[in-house]
Amino acid sequence: MNKDSVLTLAQKEFSDKLYEPSFIILMVIFTGTIFVYLQSRGGGDNFGQVVRMIAVFYPLIGIALGYDGIIKEKNSKSLSVLLTQPVFRDNIITGKFLGISIILALVVFLSLMIIAASDFLISGKVAELNSLLRLLIFGIFTFLYLLVFASFGLFTSVWCKTEIESLTFGVLVWINMCFAFGPTIIMLASFASGQSLFSMSKEFASTASLFQNISPLHHFAMATIGAQDVSFGGFGVQKEIYGLLDTQYSISYLLGYYWQNIIILIIIPFLFLAASYILFLRDDI
Repeated sequence: MNKDSVLTLAQKEFSDKLYEPSFIILMVIFTGTIFVYLQSRGGGDNFGQVVRMIAVFYPLIGIALGYDGIIKEKNSKSLSVLLTQPVFRDNIITGKFLGISIILALVVFLSLMIIAASDFLISGKVAELNSLLRLLIFGIFTFLYLLVFASFGLFTSVWCKTEIESLTFGVLVWINMCFAFGPTIIMLASFASGQSLFSMSKEFASTASLFQNISPLHHFAMATIGAQDVSFGGFGVQKEIYGLLDTQYSISYLLGYYWQNIIILIIIPFLFLAASYILFLRDDI
């Protein structure tokens, strides 16, 4: 792998995405919404609702960054020209992925700044070091969560034939994960356990929890606020430990408690990246 080629491609991807009107509009809407919400609802006491907003709506930013990563270059014929240069296909995928990752890191950083600034404006106090550290950890988990959707978008940009098709797949996954996933889990759990939601039996709850493990939103919610599901209409049970922001426990203890959720959030983006590699290497351009 040529590091210079990867960094050059990453820089180009970063510049292209940063100034895209669609990305700027999404960024302004979402960060503005978080700021207004925090100001109107009183900050930290409603942080669980802020997590829901980020978990449900921010994946659209990841999808918007990734869905046209390869297919746009392919349809404009610039990819064919690029491949005539001493640039390998794995360099292209890696460069695209790295550029998208940097943009996502910038999005998360700006969001954290808004949350911290809003808390200061409401309370008039500068956050303690421990609180800032927990907020930083929350930002890392948010980045990993959004990277799942961005890497899926990159995968569909290799797999699909048109940008509309790639975007459609991304939006359908977003709707299923953040809106329709809860009712789907309830239906699957009822079918598998032979129990209904209204019975609230332990067998139904354990079966629903098992199915929830396939959702990245579940792992993000568990690690940040200790909830099984924050999707709209979802079936979720609040745990006794309120995620990594729970100040009753040390950060080291919470990292050990949620290590499985953390590992899964790290692995999923690279699985989509590997799938993108395989498809792109086999693609006839």
